[in-house]
Amino acid sequence: MLFARRMVLAVCCLLLAAPVMAQLKAGDIALVEYNTDGEDEFAWVALCRLPANTVIRFTDSSVSNGCFRWTEHLGDVVSPGPLCWSHTNALEAGTVVRWRGAMVRQWTVGQSSGAWPNLNSDGDQLVAYSGVISNNPSLPAPWQGDAAGAVLLHAINFANSGWDNVTGGDPESSFVPPGLSVSGGTAVHVSRLDNACYRGIREGDAGSLLKAIADPAHWIATNDLTGVEGWGVWESFRVEPPGTVFSIR
Repeated sequence: MLFARRMVLAVCCLLLAAPVMAQLKAGDIALVEYNTDGEDEFAWVALCRLPANTVIRFTDSSVSNGCFRWTEHLGDVVSPGPLCWSHTNALEAGTVVRWRGAMVRQWTVGQSSGAWPNLNSDGDQLVAYSGVISNNPSLPAPWQGDAAGAVLLHAINFANSGWDNVTGGDPESSFVPPGLSVSGGTAVHVSRLDNACYRGIREGDAGSLLKAIADPAHWIATNDLTGVEGWGVWESFRVEPPGTVFSIR
């Protein structure tokens, strides 16, 4: 009996000592750059500290009535997606992570797997999420991407007239993804133009930054591929004590 009690106590102590994986939520990261005319490059910034072994997935799949187009870089037979980012170390708040595109196929920080998005200059969206968007055959094709097992983090819509909750859902347009919102700053329509990069304020708490990133006036955009030169010169935001204030290096 004494041995059993000691074993129970030891197990409880181990459970208490084990690290707890933080649950990501909408707005914990934000997309800050896209390039449809070059190598389908894009970038995002961590607005909180991401624990080691965090996995974030990215898809350009469109949404209709809360469901994703399953065959659009989610469940493709030829090139299964989505694009994944992972890192064996923690990622500090303020770190900018850039996808180097279809030719290089690497993140500037972390490891990649899955299929890379094919960003469309005639209109597209990019959605970041944790967890899994799964195939649900009970849903009407092609809208069989069920997001019940995913937490959507941030999304941008670009090279079109904006989020379309009425007729959207083809590859070039989309409803606002489930769990995200325009008013909350987590579903952002950036520009009608093909390429854009956030160039607004980079100092403030995470909420202030998220709001600034959601304002299209704080982005520079162009249809000219040569106009994107120099966009990727900044690599991170500086995190000021107590860990909620950011400024560009």
